[in-house]
Amino acid sequence: MYKPTCPKCGSRKTVKYGHPRWRCKKWNCRRTFTLRRRDRRDRCAIDGYTKDRSTYQRLGERWRVHRSTAYRRVQRALKRRRTLLERTRRNSALCDGVVILDGKHLRIQGNLWTLFVAWDRGFKKPIHFVLRKGGEGEIPYWKLLIDLKHIGYVPKAFVSDGIMTLKEFLSDMYPYLPHQRCTVHVFLAARSKIAADKDKRTRERSVDFVELLRLLLWSRTLREAKDRFNKLWRNQELNTKERNVLRFIWPALPECFVCRDRRFRHLKLPRSSNAIENVIGQVEARLKTRRGIKSDVAMELLVNELLLQVTEQTIHN
Repeated sequence: MYKPTCPKCGSRKTVKYGHPRWRCKKWNCRRTFTLRRRDRRDRCAIDGYTKDRSTYQRLGERWRVHRSTAYRRVQRALKRRRTLLERTRRNSALCDGVVILDGKHLRIQGNLWTLFVAWDRGFKKPIHFVLRKGGEGEIPYWKLLIDLKHIGYVPKAFVSDGIMTLKEFLSDMYPYLPHQRCTVHVFLAARSKIAADKDKRTRERSVDFVELLRLLLWSRTLREAKDRFNKLWRNQELNTKERNVLRFIWPALPECFVCRDRRFRHLKLPRSSNAIENVIGQVEARLKTRRGIKSDVAMELLVNELLLQVTEQTIHN
């Protein structure tokens, strides 16, 4: 039977003294006290499971209980934690409406899952998430935004990596709101199309071309980016691979420079979603090393706790 420690003398010789009080049996103490046993145990369970990455077997040995008892204790502690959506509702005054959306494919116990996360720039923390089995689609994003709408959250702009399903969904649901495409994702996708070669001369040429792409995508205005693009396109020394990369970049240029539009310049939209990408990467690393996920509910509780522990991260425009 669990017996708390006396807060005055530290003795473990305590006995029930009427719910919810306890009494110390030590002759020179005899103090009665109320212990927040559940809160303290919940905190220890969550810290041991999420921060230390301990298995249920190790937690059971630490608490001197069976691993099944450790599993039930951790799950009860996670269920008592508030959700991201509830935290967003309580802190709605800190949100500025600039939503950063991203999805990440996760391989959990041999199955493909996708984690969809919404991040508010003003709140500097995740505001909601959806975990679904399978690949990306518009239904999880729809549920994500509908849940935010039910708590009174009003979006003003969106920033994403520009996948086709999300772009079409946002244009139908929010046709008058700006949608900024992540410039870093476009640059990395273009750079990956230029494979590194063992030949020194070809490798140096690829490095120079990637640097020109960097200058092109991080131009000050859309007109300046188009001028640099046309100047680069007129270069007769470009090979087929480099021209294919330019064909890939050209339709994405207007989406990368929505933040420079006069209509939305007051919003100071960020040009990258790397902050949320890094956080989702940390969640993926923890799920890869996590053992003992016995159900989909336990998985969602774990992801909710991991996102609740994310510290504030400033996203610059």
